[in-house]
Amino acid sequence: MRHSTTTPVRYPLGTSEGAKTGEVLREVAGLEPQATSINVRAAKDQLSNLLEQASRGAEIIITSDGHPKARLVPVRSHGKPYSVDWEWLRGQPLVCGPSAEALIRVERDGRD
Repeated sequence: MRHSTTTPVRYPLGTSEGAKTGEVLREVAGLEPQATSINVRAAKDQLSNLLEQASRGAEIIITSDGHPKARLVPVRSHGKPYSVDWEWLRGQPLVCGPSAEALIRVERDGRD
């Protein structure tokens, strides 16, 4: 995979104190998600990883023969969460009928 909009991140050579503690990786992880371009064959091999990246907000461009063919982006729900209209619900008339026990008894008696 190659990042299409940024230069590659260079890690310090050797085993520096920052590399031992993971400080360098934390700095890189804090970067904004960038669009990543990947060949369709490599995308097949890394689909689970690409889906995970997309779910975190990354945009993945899948190419074939060097040309962009598809874009993998996170799903954004545009719908409003369901809410209950309690006033309307309280205003509905109560309908009373036989209990569940009575209905089951009638059903069982009808089978005999």
